[in-house]
Amino acid sequence: MSRIFMTSLAALAPLGFAWGAAAGGDAPGAYASGPACDIRVVREAGTLVLEGLAFAPVPAAGSYEFKISQGGYAGASSIQQGGDFETGPGSDTSLGLVSLSDQGGYSATLIVHWHDGAPDCTRHVGTGHRL
Repeated sequence: MSRIFMTSLAALAPLGFAWGAAAGGDAPGAYASGPACDIRVVREAGTLVLEGLAFAPVPAAGSYEFKISQGGYAGASSIQQGGDFETGPGSDTSLGLVSLSDQGGYSATLIVHWHDGAPDCTRHVGTGHRL
């Protein structure tokens, strides 16, 4: 199950960045089968905001790698974030936030390694444009 979102940042701001509920996220308890991850994409006024997310039905911990590359008329860039995290039961935990120009193609990959032995979670998003 992948939860990739494209929406307006302005629509989310009044809700105090309650990302899951504002962007049509699943109800609490929707991750009862185990931990999950996703990449949220928000488009606003020529900018893309990508956010890596982790979810778990019980308190969980792990580490993550969030890799983003973008190519366009002015060149190419690559961003890499990672580290350890903890997430609470039934809540979205942000694993990194990246803002990109909405010009050119992009590719993003999120890999989450759970410390409790659950299978790794991997999500990919992108424009399909050659970078």
